[in-house]
Amino acid sequence: MDDGRGKDKSKEIAQVLKATEHRQKAAGDEIEHLKEESTQGDAALDDLNSEVQAVADKLGVTLPRPRPDLHAVPKPEPAEKAPLTNWEQVIAESRRTLVVAGQDPDSVDLDSMLDEQTRQRIEQRFDLDLSYNIRLDPYDHCLAGVAGLIGVLIDFLLVRIPKDITYMGEFGQEGSPLTKWLHSLSIPHDNPLAQRFKVSYDKVLSDRVSGMGGRTHRILTPGHDPLVGLVVGTIDIIRGGQTAISKHGEVIITSRLDAPVYNPLLAIIRQLGHLLSDANTKMGLLPPGFSIAQLMQLGAFGPKKRTIADLARWMYLEGYDCRHFLTMSTSFAAVEALLRAYFVIRRALDEEYKADCQVEQDMLGEDKLGRHPRYRKLAFWGHAVATAGNAGKVLIYQGNPLAINYPQWLAFFGYLAANLKLHFASVTDVIIGKARRNALAIERGWEELDTLFAESLAPPFELGML
Repeated sequence: MDDGRGKDKSKEIAQVLKATEHRQKAAGDEIEHLKEESTQGDAALDDLNSEVQAVADKLGVTLPRPRPDLHAVPKPEPAEKAPLTNWEQVIAESRRTLVVAGQDPDSVDLDSMLDEQTRQRIEQRFDLDLSYNIRLDPYDHCLAGVAGLIGVLIDFLLVRIPKDITYMGEFGQEGSPLTKWLHSLSIPHDNPLAQRFKVSYDKVLSDRVSGMGGRTHRILTPGHDPLVGLVVGTIDIIRGGQTAISKHGEVIITSRLDAPVYNPLLAIIRQLGHLLSDANTKMGLLPPGFSIAQLMQLGAFGPKKRTIADLARWMYLEGYDCRHFLTMSTSFAAVEALLRAYFVIRRALDEEYKADCQVEQDMLGEDKLGRHPRYRKLAFWGHAVATAGNAGKVLIYQGNPLAINYPQWLAFFGYLAANLKLHFASVTDVIIGKARRNALAIERGWEELDTLFAESLAPPFELGML
């Protein structure tokens, strides 16, 4: 029995070995078949590449180089890259990237991919210079020039000079129609408002102050100055006295002319009320800050060799007062209105321009339109054109100082000082400003990522589809 069972078991083992050998042979045949198909596929692919190259040669087209096998080429260790500070470095880095990608850098004209304006924007946004770099584009310069020329036209056609005058005895010059109309609305000097708000410095002390009279006492008393008078006039009211400047530039302080007003608030109210009562009288009020000119005993202008103080008094007596100051402000206001409207509309319609302005705003930390660094530079050039036009107007008017547009010159020097402050900003301020810009840019980047993440979590359907 045991011999029979051994024979049966040997027979089963022989059958298993035979079946295994058969399967190994089938697997080997299958592998050979796959290798043959792979070889045929490679040959077919080579034939196809050859046909494509032949067609390209026939058409005169240069095919791009094939990308290298990233798995076959070992990746180099990443090196720490220096920050890109200008367009030339961006070009060099782009060429290196093309070489790594298997492209011919000479086949791509990188310089032609961006225009000069875009390149300047890139450099301006990411520059590392230790100074503020505010650049105006051609549209900015164009609008600044147009606004300035419109201001010049208003200066010539509307502002002119305060009244008709024969200058130097031979040049007939026509006054401003707007100033003439404002002067026609004059009220008596003893109006009810003047009776209610009497002040100590309004007294005419011709025996103490040289050159003071009924027509000149306002320009010789700084209390009547709409700007300086807010301080000097209020102090005079509090102490019951008068501060005056003689025609020779002497500062004369007189006390005990009236009862003192010890309440500062009441003194300020009385000062404002008195200025309002004098504003539209026959002589009016002098332009803001004009009283300071009485201290300038300098120069020798014209055939009479007048000083700056003498010219200021003559101009005031010839109608160069607060009402003409309002007339002169029309040209300044026109330039401002046009430039502000352009700046707001341009930022609303031009996303790139808005982004540039945002970068500059972040650096300076200014969000008000009038204090925006780009607007201040834009306004400077607009008022520079208008001021140059006013200088030409003075020459055309034979050097008549009445043709000087006082508000326009104030605006020009104001914007000049603001731009010089930016130009000569300290290195520390610039570093702080650019650090602020970078921090805000990173903060906005996180906000955008948060928005994208929230949108990715939203359901891919609307409630109305349920």
